[in-house]
Amino acid sequence: MKHPEIYALLWLTRDSERALTDFLVANGLRRNAIQRGMHLTVYHAQRSLPGLRLGRRTVDIVVDVAETRLMVMAPGGERPRDGLDPSRQSIGLRLTKRNAAIDDIQALRSDVFRLETPKLLGARKPTNAWNSAFGSRRYQPHVTLAGPQNGAPYDLTVIGKALRTSIATIRFDRFEVRYRPA
Repeated sequence: MKHPEIYALLWLTRDSERALTDFLVANGLRRNAIQRGMHLTVYHAQRSLPGLRLGRRTVDIVVDVAETRLMVMAPGGERPRDGLDPSRQSIGLRLTKRNAAIDDIQALRSDVFRLETPKLLGARKPTNAWNSAFGSRRYQPHVTLAGPQNGAPYDLTVIGKALRTSIATIRFDRFEVRYRPA
């Protein structure tokens, strides 16, 4: 049975997306694997939330790239391990909890998850800052940068360090709440 879906998304500015794309290509990733429309999912649920306001609004959230880490988009992808080849899977940019942008992101997230009702949750624990009632249990703010077959090196720390010295900040300029019916 299909459920309706709610997405709350932060969209990177075009300049930030271009800077990340240029950096990744210059560091060996395939241009055709680079994600277009880079965004951070603030909240996702396969349920309708009563009282949720849909639409877009302008924001200005600055991410300190020094407080980010590259990761493989797979369970446990924060840490390198055998059998997890970054070039064969999507890779993303994860914001650490120390990142100055976290408070703004969490404020947007809480505006959405506060609408979860006991009826909607059933036996699930409600969403909070770092855990989700729906989907992946642990919330890790991240932006997917490239899809599979991307040409990334096996050790992402090398390009991660280079990224942190090459780009000081990236910015989000739009917050959007979408609803997709069942």
